[in-house]
Amino acid sequence: MELEELQHTELEILKVFHNFCTENGLRYYLAGGTLIGAIRHKGFIPWDDDIDICMPRPDYMKLLELAENGKLDDYRCVDSRYIDPESPTSIIRIYDNRTEVAFKNNLVKMKFGCWIDLFPLDGVESGKIKRWMHFKEMRLANDLLICCTTKFGGKRRSKIVTFLQYLLVPFLPLIRLPGAYCYLDMMDRIARRFDYDSSEYVGVLEGRGEEKEAMRKSDMEPPVLVEFMGNEFYAMRNYDEYLTNLYGDYMTPPPESERVSRHDIDIFIK
Repeated sequence: MELEELQHTELEILKVFHNFCTENGLRYYLAGGTLIGAIRHKGFIPWDDDIDICMPRPDYMKLLELAENGKLDDYRCVDSRYIDPESPTSIIRIYDNRTEVAFKNNLVKMKFGCWIDLFPLDGVESGKIKRWMHFKEMRLANDLLICCTTKFGGKRRSKIVTFLQYLLVPFLPLIRLPGAYCYLDMMDRIARRFDYDSSEYVGVLEGRGEEKEAMRKSDMEPPVLVEFMGNEFYAMRNYDEYLTNLYGDYMTPPPESERVSRHDIDIFIK
């Protein structure tokens, strides 16, 4: 699939997801680069190859209950370790079952196709220092999981991280000994430590922005509709604060050299 085809397929998944959430009273918000795309481009960032959404933990778990046989409709399926214990990912991925994906850097075979990412929004510590430690604890568990599920020497998200992985060579056997599912269980415990509904602050603990993705829960509601590819989808009310914390001046595109897709994958139509 070429990028334009990929984006079209992801948009169709998002539309099905939005309708499912609306029909069932589930909250969700566009997140990360997808939200930048909605605000800055009224659609995809031109070179972006994925869709990111975050969802309050109560709604996230309710979605899993409501997805009959792990499906939203005939073609859009839910990949989650809560549904399939052998799924090697910590988040929900909603995918089109008429496609398949090949990750060039993974040791573990993924069972899903062209997808959108759904991250849980969880309760986090109210105090700054404790919140920082909470996110760092999750980052460590996530990095250990990555060491278990990806090939050594593969391309990472930055040149620095690509180089630093070589320092782990002596420790790789020890890191991989517990296995990926041990680290997934660890991440689940860290994420669900605080009840969402009774927390003052919430955040995407499993995102890469770490504590930059934490915010007051009261500032997020009520959600607002934003335009995306000729459709309207939900964003948190404080989206400007969220994006500024995460990216700084998000309305200014990055240099030409950084305008590239970030996943090292091939996606095929079956």
